[in-house]
Amino acid sequence: MTPARLLCLTVTVMLASWLAATAVQAEEPLPGESEPQLLWCLDHFSRFHHYEDVTTPYGPSVDLMQELASRAGFKLVFTPKTPGARCLRLMAEGKVDLMSNLKFSAERDAIMHLLPYNKTVPESLFIRQDDKRQLETEAQLQQLTLVSIRSYVYSPALMALLQQKQRHIVEVDSIEAGLEMVLRGRVDGLVAPTISTSEAIRSISSYHNKFRNAGIDFSRGQSGFIHIGLSRLSPYAAMEPILRQHLATMLNDGTVERLYATPTKLQPAPQLNKQP
Repeated sequence: MTPARLLCLTVTVMLASWLAATAVQAEEPLPGESEPQLLWCLDHFSRFHHYEDVTTPYGPSVDLMQELASRAGFKLVFTPKTPGARCLRLMAEGKVDLMSNLKFSAERDAIMHLLPYNKTVPESLFIRQDDKRQLETEAQLQQLTLVSIRSYVYSPALMALLQQKQRHIVEVDSIEAGLEMVLRGRVDGLVAPTISTSEAIRSISSYHNKFRNAGIDFSRGQSGFIHIGLSRLSPYAAMEPILRQHLATMLNDGTVERLYATPTKLQPAPQLNKQP
């Protein structure tokens, strides 16, 4: 073999070895890409996740989402405190991946996979403690001006009632804003999720002994589920079956009930990764 042919063969072998090594290296996961990273969009939601005056949200919803991330094999990150209406827009655009504590609606189903995981949250009418009116039926609400929470999806029966009273309904962005309007006498009452509103009243000293639950049953015998939403435009939308499966398992094995049991004191959750 001539020196020229030997040199050519040597170069060919070296090139083949380099290409093979490059191919193997390319198949190895890059740092930070070993697991999916899903972005959870959330606002403060009394009793379920606390996100007021803290950089890290905590509460039962956070515990549940962390447990789901652990079981399904993804990394959970979260947005800064973001109003629910904006979260819904971001979900529709695929700019965030997850929301939680959602009731079903056709509009939401069109933009996200809705994964049931807990019984629906009941709603109540909250009025001032010194309001002497005895309100026991829906018919008695016809002449009242009420405040509701924007972007919160009420039960179908209550949603129908609110639509009938559109001229006498004021919308606000939060439970606390609604309570303020009731306290100042600007409206007659607040229609809101029972547990979260009761927690907001309990946790704010200036609200103590200022409100009462009128006791009207808005359920009309209907029941349903709250859901975790996975954006249909999320890069991880294909994870829908595995998330649904793990949520069903967590419901059946008692994990959801345990995490959502009324705590004696809410403790801050471990630090998560925050998306700026």
